[in-house]
Amino acid sequence: MQILKDEDIKKIEDDLMLLKSRYVELINNTWKVADVLKNEKAKEYLFRGVARRLDVIERCVENIYSIFPLRREALLSREELKDVEINLHAFFINIFGLLENMAWVIVYENNGGATNIDKKKVGLYQAETQKFIKDGFKQYLNADQMKKWHNEYLKNYRDALSHRIPLYVPPKRINTLQKQQEANFDNEIRDAIKNQDYGKMSSVQNDMDLVGDPAPFFVHSLSETEYKYVVLHAQVITDFGTVEEIVGKFCAMFKAED
Repeated sequence: MQILKDEDIKKIEDDLMLLKSRYVELINNTWKVADVLKNEKAKEYLFRGVARRLDVIERCVENIYSIFPLRREALLSREELKDVEINLHAFFINIFGLLENMAWVIVYENNGGATNIDKKKVGLYQAETQKFIKDGFKQYLNADQMKKWHNEYLKNYRDALSHRIPLYVPPKRINTLQKQQEANFDNEIRDAIKNQDYGKMSSVQNDMDLVGDPAPFFVHSLSETEYKYVVLHAQVITDFGTVEEIVGKFCAMFKAED
């Protein structure tokens, strides 16, 4: 059963075709900011933080779609599921870290060269950092939609990943008919065990493992988030677009200072 509409799939496929060129444009704009920066620590966080994390974020999107193609029909193996999850974990951690690195660039560039900075006060949504952010970028960050994305989605999932339940992709989804098939296979396995026919048990288990369809979702704890299951492919390409927008606004803020 197809989760996304055909027009949504086409839009995602079009976005993927442009992914590499969009990433290159982001990197180019990031490097241009270095020409404006005067503080060496700010430049370090721009090159070694912002740019490096953009590398990882873009590659994670590529890897997720390579391992789990949008139109895939066969179930993912255990190894493939874990590889998708590894890339999903890196994707979230580095988006969160990207925003933190941008905050450090801003603080170091505008804090008069001070090095005794309280790390707890550095962050795009920290009051002590926002006093250094130009009005256009600040208004964008504090818009209701962006604050909701940051607080209820990005921070929620990043905190769960780091401190509570890690993000995971379910091994499969099954419909009513497939549930009945699994129940029938389960009965056959019980009979095989009872009759000590372990060859039959293994064979039926292999058949049972093939029942179902790929589950293009991710989640952390079903009891700790209102989002429940999030559609994997649509979300990661949307999040890349959000990163693209945030970095664009960040770079534009420094261009405005020329």
